[in-house]
Amino acid sequence: MTITMGGLCRGNGKGYVKLDVEGHRVENLYAVATAANGNTIMCGVYPYGFPGEDPTAVAKAGDEHAVEGDGKFSCVVAVPLLDGTDLTVNVFDHTVADTSRPVFTFPFKPLESKVRSRLFYKFHSDVAFQMRDIDQRRLSGNIHVFVPGIYPIAPDEVSCRFVVRAPYVANAQYEIHVYDHDASELDVQPIVIENGQIHANNGSTIMREICYSIRMPKTSRTLCVSVEEKGHDYPYGNFACVLPPAWEGFVNGAYEHTRNAYHDPAYPNWLEQHRATYGDLAQQRAMCQTWEHQPLISLVVVLFRTPAPYLRAMLNSLLAQSYEKFELLLVDVSDNYPEIDRVLAEYRDDRIRVIKAKNRNIADNTNVGIREAVGDYVGFVDHDDTVEPDALYQYVAEINRHPDVDLLYCDEDRLENGEYRQPFFKPGFNRDLLYSYNYVTHLLMVSRYALNRVELSTADVAGAQDYDLILKSIEVARCIRHVPHMLYHWRMHPGSTSVNPDSKPYADEAGRLALSRHFERTGVKAEVMTSELPFRYRTRYQFDHAPKVSIVIPTKDHSDILSKCVDAVLSKTEYDNYEIIMVENNSVEEATFAYYERIAAEQERVRVVRWPGHGFNYSAICNYGATFATGELILFLNNDTEVINAEWLGNMVNHFGREDVGMVGAKLICHDGIVQHGGVWVAVDNCGYLGYDLAADDSGYMETMRYPSNVPAVTGACQMIRRSVYEQIGGLDESLVVVLNDVDLSLKVGEAGYLVVFEPQAMLYHNEFTSRGRDERDPDKQRRAEVEYGRFRLRWNPTIEHGKYINSNLNQYDGNYKIAW
Repeated sequence: MTITMGGLCRGNGKGYVKLDVEGHRVENLYAVATAANGNTIMCGVYPYGFPGEDPTAVAKAGDEHAVEGDGKFSCVVAVPLLDGTDLTVNVFDHTVADTSRPVFTFPFKPLESKVRSRLFYKFHSDVAFQMRDIDQRRLSGNIHVFVPGIYPIAPDEVSCRFVVRAPYVANAQYEIHVYDHDASELDVQPIVIENGQIHANNGSTIMREICYSIRMPKTSRTLCVSVEEKGHDYPYGNFACVLPPAWEGFVNGAYEHTRNAYHDPAYPNWLEQHRATYGDLAQQRAMCQTWEHQPLISLVVVLFRTPAPYLRAMLNSLLAQSYEKFELLLVDVSDNYPEIDRVLAEYRDDRIRVIKAKNRNIADNTNVGIREAVGDYVGFVDHDDTVEPDALYQYVAEINRHPDVDLLYCDEDRLENGEYRQPFFKPGFNRDLLYSYNYVTHLLMVSRYALNRVELSTADVAGAQDYDLILKSIEVARCIRHVPHMLYHWRMHPGSTSVNPDSKPYADEAGRLALSRHFERTGVKAEVMTSELPFRYRTRYQFDHAPKVSIVIPTKDHSDILSKCVDAVLSKTEYDNYEIIMVENNSVEEATFAYYERIAAEQERVRVVRWPGHGFNYSAICNYGATFATGELILFLNNDTEVINAEWLGNMVNHFGREDVGMVGAKLICHDGIVQHGGVWVAVDNCGYLGYDLAADDSGYMETMRYPSNVPAVTGACQMIRRSVYEQIGGLDESLVVVLNDVDLSLKVGEAGYLVVFEPQAMLYHNEFTSRGRDERDPDKQRRAEVEYGRFRLRWNPTIEHGKYINSNLNQYDGNYKIAW
């Protein structure tokens, strides 16, 4: 019995060593690498051929011994590339008499392996490429370990996720060791993110797939994970290795994956491609003459000692408008400031009206312009900002499409030192986002119809007078329209609030006061509070009595998972008026029923009901559980969730203090601190999670991961619905057995005229797919899911409003708000 080395090459994080073997069976061999410090790493052993394969095919694959039929064969041992240590690789045969002694040993040294690999690629390239990545092509029947991603979760920390796939063994456990570049063991604790079953590529065997995460310093840059099945007849496992280039690639890829439009360095290129050219403006001027509605637009600009370059830039941008039927009201409150007078003297345009006024406050100063305006619509521009030459054209085009529109706004970016950056691609009217902060901002335009029906802003809301006017206008508006074009450029300089919020400290309280008064006028009992960020607000709605919540938890076996869920609700929830209804669904494990009996006896607010159906129908199970609910609110909660913050339930209930809210969802986070769910986006033929893979403390695009906003849907893993609305829309659609039933329920809520709110301050961990597994990895489940997808698309595709929740300039099929190119 002999083994000899037949070649060596290096790949990505792994070295591949060819062994020529005589007198052993390949399935009996395993390999272990030992570092200079004595730590061991499980290695993979891969034969070239498959069982019973034609010898010529095996030879073609790289085993030149196959056609000889003399008991010889070749295999490849995959070895970790750790540049900080020499390795000694021992190959064992677990069937020999003395299994403690290796049948073959070879060294693997970093520098030597580089030289030998280059030579082998040069003189035996065909064999080298057959050896390289053989482990990536032989995925079934053995343990396979790989790293799918490394995600930043803090400025100096990342979550490294690795997946272990192994032939399914009930209750199998794995010993995991994590090493750095010199095989020193790292003090990290792997946590399970997902644990399920999949079919092997050939469909003949079941594989267990477990996704782990480890938190590591961002500076680590090298990672080696060794996995060994505990209790196996012999050492059985494998490894994954990530070197600095791959590490950087994973981290940079994660940044790119989650980077939204606001941080996109390519935005200036996008803007250049989408701005109106001279030729466009000529066509627009001709088009304006054909419109049925050609309203007079009044533009109000308050001037206060505006620097001459900024003033000229603003004036030039307005006077370049392709829609020319406007008046420009310049309310000059600078008192004695000759620089403004000199600049204004340069302009001879009958549309400009200069109004000298005493400087009082920005609210009163703005009101001077509003009172002087005679236009059908009044728009507001800051004295140091600029607008695109087709801004008014795009607004009036929208007015022609919607003649009853009373409030309009557009997209905007920041202008700093001549560079356009930090774009805000805004959604359509989003009430809860507006209640969080003034996302409308510029270019605000209000109809004469609305202005005639509201009171002008008072001095005590100065600094937030635009927010105040927006809130008043939406109270009377017949139609609100977002113009999805980048038309406004907010100049950044040391004195602007875009750079320095402290330049107007009074504006924060002014905004809070404006929002409080809005609720008073609309009859909503609420307390508005400033928040941790300036000009951002949190509202606590007030109830005559605390509404009762019926928490409905569908469950089958997995009592260990269920108990974590229920115990977390009971021990952490601050809001006290709730009940828990566990809907038992055909469990078979004794431990499950023992848990039911114990928890129901210990907790008066917990009860167990038994669904009388068979198989699994999530919609039917939830509907059944809801029939036992005694609360005004129903919360469908997955059994694989765990409460994080004590205020979670109260924060969700809070939104039902407004009658226009029908459903509320929570922020779901993986145990490694990565967002799984921040609401659901819905587009034609598809839907997915918003904020997916962000760090848990990331504010998200337009701060939608920090403050409430309206979304088309929320996941059923934690989905609260007003009971009266649930009954009005007929509950969950039981023809959607597993997939999209939660999204369907959300869309029915919206269709009935209610808002769906995502509340990011309700936070739970979610171990998705742990109890049921992924449908797409089971052929039978996949076929059923496709039928349900088809039914969902047929119903909802015609109703989807492009750009309502995700700006139409952004990718409608990406939950991280990326620019659409």
